[in-house]
Amino acid sequence: MARAPDPSGAPMHDPKQGDEASGDLIDGVIGSIPPEAKRGARVAKREIKRAVPLYRVLIAVRTAVAAMAAWLIANRLGGDLADYAYAAPLGAFVAIGTNVFTIARTALQQAIGMTVGALLGMFMILMDWNGILEIGLIGGFAVLLQGVPRFTQGAALVPVVGVLVIIFGGVDADGYALGYVGQFTLGMAVGVLVNALAPALYDREARNQIRDAVDDLGRRIDVLAETMRGEWPPEREDWAGWGPELRNAVEDLGVQVEEARDARRLNVRMLWHKHDLQADERALTALRSVVHRTEDVLEAVASTAWEQPNGITMEEDERQLAADAVAALAQHLYAWHGARDVEAASATSERAIDALYQRVMEVDQPQSGVVSVVFALRAIRERIDWASARQNAEA
Repeated sequence: MARAPDPSGAPMHDPKQGDEASGDLIDGVIGSIPPEAKRGARVAKREIKRAVPLYRVLIAVRTAVAAMAAWLIANRLGGDLADYAYAAPLGAFVAIGTNVFTIARTALQQAIGMTVGALLGMFMILMDWNGILEIGLIGGFAVLLQGVPRFTQGAALVPVVGVLVIIFGGVDADGYALGYVGQFTLGMAVGVLVNALAPALYDREARNQIRDAVDDLGRRIDVLAETMRGEWPPEREDWAGWGPELRNAVEDLGVQVEEARDARRLNVRMLWHKHDLQADERALTALRSVVHRTEDVLEAVASTAWEQPNGITMEEDERQLAADAVAALAQHLYAWHGARDVEAASATSERAIDALYQRVMEVDQPQSGVVSVVFALRAIRERIDWASARQNAEA
């Protein structure tokens, strides 16, 4: 529909044209930013997300809420307890963590430790020994308690509370111990309750991290294949030391899965949140086995390049066939992660490994090191097939 002319004769303002002009202006500003600045901004954003992840922000919010609630409740208690209201937020601060089960267990241990420390402090006041001797006895007793199973967290508070009772208890040591320990325990209870009402779950994060680790391993194997196809010995040497990095990454994933398991305990969200954590545990087990065999491949290939530590010799055509088999395994890993065309990727990997095996067997006396590469590649492929089969059966 045509726009009616402005009676004043002034040109009409078209909002659409204004939006287009604004968009062109923004594009121009973005386009004027140097590429180095864009890369710097992306790196800064990634580092900020890594340093302050979302789950840590949520923990901070829960900590603030728990501390404020503990302070309000503590000040409304009657009697002498209100004089020690400052201890309640302190208890809320220490009763914050990544999952309800661990927080509740730690809070219980610390409550027991504070009670023991208070009793120990009152006992020292009753005995009226030398101050230096009392401090030494409290410290020694606390160290002995650290050896008691399931009591390490509580043992750390025994000397703190014991010394506080001796120093600040004065003539009313019983009242001080009851007020301080009671309010601190109240704060921990509030912290546990806040976490129970707004519990966190980390199972999806664990699954995503396992998938990221599989992708990272696939990219590394791709780099290895590309390196093996190039000049030999290669100029790039960092790949030969990837073994410890891969092992450490798998161990970190194990900790993440363990935290996800603990986060499910005493968690009300489990009533409606459905997630098969056992599938993640099986995937992690498979990845751990794949990484172990990948280390064997890295060590053997590095030995063919620099003749250390085993001095394996690999002919040019053998190395190219091995590179093909390694590249096919990388595609197999990607397929396992994406749950797509796994059978086709497995078949391609099998053909590439068989081609390498047949070439190795043409030699009258094949080197055991080269044969070990074939064995490791087959073991990796079979492990991926096993994991993907279980994954598909559970889907």
